[in-house]
Amino acid sequence: MYLRYTAVTMLLVLLTLAAAGQKAHRSWLTIKPIKEKPQASPRLYREIDHVHDTNYLIIGKINVTGNKKTKTAIVLRELRLQPGDTIYSDDLTAFLEEKRQQLLNSSLFLTVSIYTSHTTTHATDLNVDVFERQYFLAIPVLSLADRNFNVWWVDEHHRLDRLNYGLKVYQNNMTGKNDRLALTVQHGYTRRYSLEYQLPYFDKDLKQGLGIFISYSHNREVNFKDSANKQVYLKLDNFVKQEFSFGLNYTYKKAIRLKHKVSLTYNVFKVKDTVLERNPHFFPNDKPTQKYLELSYNFNYTGADVWAYPLRGFNINAGVVRRGFGLLGKIDETIFSLDAAKYWTFFPKTYGEMEFLGKAHFPINQPYFLVQSMGYYENYLRGMEYFVLESDRFGILRNTLKREALAFQVHTSLLPKQFSTIPVHIYVKAYSDLGYSYRANQGSSMLDNKLLYTYGFGLDIVTFYDALLRVEYSINQLGQKGLFLHFKSTF
Repeated sequence: MYLRYTAVTMLLVLLTLAAAGQKAHRSWLTIKPIKEKPQASPRLYREIDHVHDTNYLIIGKINVTGNKKTKTAIVLRELRLQPGDTIYSDDLTAFLEEKRQQLLNSSLFLTVSIYTSHTTTHATDLNVDVFERQYFLAIPVLSLADRNFNVWWVDEHHRLDRLNYGLKVYQNNMTGKNDRLALTVQHGYTRRYSLEYQLPYFDKDLKQGLGIFISYSHNREVNFKDSANKQVYLKLDNFVKQEFSFGLNYTYKKAIRLKHKVSLTYNVFKVKDTVLERNPHFFPNDKPTQKYLELSYNFNYTGADVWAYPLRGFNINAGVVRRGFGLLGKIDETIFSLDAAKYWTFFPKTYGEMEFLGKAHFPINQPYFLVQSMGYYENYLRGMEYFVLESDRFGILRNTLKREALAFQVHTSLLPKQFSTIPVHIYVKAYSDLGYSYRANQGSSMLDNKLLYTYGFGLDIVTFYDALLRVEYSINQLGQKGLFLHFKSTF
């Protein structure tokens, strides 16, 4: 949620400048249409039988240029190419396009160009030209304390005391190995201080990575229960909630698209006694401080073309989390989660998407502070953003049909080179969602234990640094209608 307002405002200003620039044709601002890339499947060349194919090319040299900070070995690792590999001529376009997209998906480069040179009957060299992103970023933090923009604007009456502000400093690609150091200093609704470092590859074979993070935050307000599918808050003059986390993670990435991650985290969660008086089920016992270990495993396979905004292929993200081992307290929870999505190209510039999200907590009836189910993060039905369902298990099925309406790039000499050319893609879409949430102790919930559905239409606006603004008009099964805004990026 960082930079929500800043990024949305910049994007709206960009679109305004684009419209003005088309009329003015001034030298400091130019707008050009983006030429459509070939629609060849990125895995087309793998699906063809080449047993008797003699029309092939063997890669000789691989010349990488433009990588001032990124090590050439990392570029070749992300490409999964080495001299001596074979390319079949009939698949050349699809092959080079997939490799180009793999480099873009690494989040190291703004543009990538791959082409052959010195080609003979059965041999060719490859040239890889890259333009690196801005790796050091000091970004003002301006984010919402609430789950989404609409909850803040409508339910919380866009109160300024529910904003977070501060500074987040990134040093990406710090050693040229696509590693990342991030420091956050945040005040406002939530005071948070965090430091994180992730090294994707530390071994010679470039398959294993390590990470470490530490975080501390405190608030004067806490969501201590839910009522009629709405969050209920308790606010005190002093700090009512404190959280501390320290963790390590290990990643194994044998292939570019497949990653395994194991994390171990030590957590401390502390609240005032008043919270436990208001909700005795907030913690598993009457102690105001809970300490517990959390061990998690995550399986991630990215088979889609563009990782930030997929149009073709499929993705799978599955995980299991174990909280509490009988060592530090009474926390005892196991969580299974799944996020699987399939993407199709029906016609040129026309795309379909189906996504399933599900989560299950065992055993049921967990302490309230551990249960964040439907309505949190990306786990919601479009059109149900105002509600939370603190369920034991849930499933969501999202269906979307969209078409690219506009694709252009804006170039301005007023910005640094890494930001001077801004691509913009605008998609129009229609969608419908289904969901079901099971809650053993339903309480005052009016939405649990029944089939839920929503539908609507909207726009997706995609630009550089993987920034996405979604503008959606949704209708839910309660007959409620509304305009909803969502923004995300890699910042």
